[in-house]
Amino acid sequence: MRELLAQVDTAWILVCATALVVAALLAVLAVWKRHRKAPVGDLAFMSQRLIDVSSGLDTPSIEKAIREAEAKGQPNKLPSLYYVLAQRMIEAGETAKAQGLLQRSIRDAATADQDEVHGRARVVLGDLAHEDGDLTTACEHWQIARALFVELKQHDDHESVEARMLRNGCPTDWVLNDF
Repeated sequence: MRELLAQVDTAWILVCATALVVAALLAVLAVWKRHRKAPVGDLAFMSQRLIDVSSGLDTPSIEKAIREAEAKGQPNKLPSLYYVLAQRMIEAGETAKAQGLLQRSIRDAATADQDEVHGRARVVLGDLAHEDGDLTTACEHWQIARALFVELKQHDDHESVEARMLRNGCPTDWVLNDF
């Protein structure tokens, strides 16, 4: 009987030790994924992260990075670059160009599964539509952005868009189709 108990105790200890090691490895992996940073100097690094709009990149540098990504067949780099270039166009007062770039960013982000870029571009495009007096289009863009931020579990971004929608009288219970 003692032998049987010893075997059970040894097996139980091995199972518990293995479970602890697996849990520790998963925790380390989760922390690493959360804290890894974009490579320094890579203008077009994007998966679900945006190039810092305040990074000081000038318009010619962004345009060059776009041309290079297009020439090298790197479509995953384009959504964030279009987004940042649109921000530069807005700063320069060229909102029509910015709207076109934001639409390209949205289209490419949707294709590349870059929901954060897609959502942020929708917010800005909604803001531009609102400034032009087109509340319906603004609400549609904000609604889509809000849904994307829910999927991404980006609570602060979701709340910000929700507040923007409520402040401007947008319906918050829309079901959108074909956008």
